[in-house]
Amino acid sequence: MDLRRPLSRRLALGAGGLSLLAACAPARVVTEDGSYDLLTMLRDKPEYTRFVNALTVSGQAGRIGRQNGAVTLFVPVDSAMNGLPPDLLRLLDSPPSSPSAEQRALVATFVNANAAFGLLRLADMEARRNAVTTWDRARLNVARTGQRTATITRVGAPAGRAPVQITRADILGSDGVFHVTSAPILP
Repeated sequence: MDLRRPLSRRLALGAGGLSLLAACAPARVVTEDGSYDLLTMLRDKPEYTRFVNALTVSGQAGRIGRQNGAVTLFVPVDSAMNGLPPDLLRLLDSPPSSPSAEQRALVATFVNANAAFGLLRLADMEARRNAVTTWDRARLNVARTGQRTATITRVGAPAGRAPVQITRADILGSDGVFHVTSAPILP
């Protein structure tokens, strides 16, 4: 067989067709049914970029995964974080590749206030008398307001601080659950 022969038109068109099909392949759909881990689910949605950056900069992303046990995250969309202090926002918008210990500590304080131990869906929180303990050992009261909505108040928060709303609850990952919030839970 002579390998120097030009490809037949049929073979060339067939190969081109395969390339075209590969380019038109449907994008991967990350489902919210527990098939994917939390970090994959959060990274898949651009509206959670700041929170993903917070997990990375703080070093807390390593605490999330099946090997560490289930977690619950209270995840504000990016636009809901606009009221955070400017120095924290700069870190979340342009995360350093090698954050300093001071930068990690600043962002970890934020992450720890928005993460809780165990897989806690709204029904699980109700069974615990609406009490949730965060990674920074604070206590949250969660009161259901609808099928997939609730109000969060942090015990001991300064007077006048508005409660945070869960706008979409019970998004299940293989290593925990997250709830979309109207604002970050502040320490």
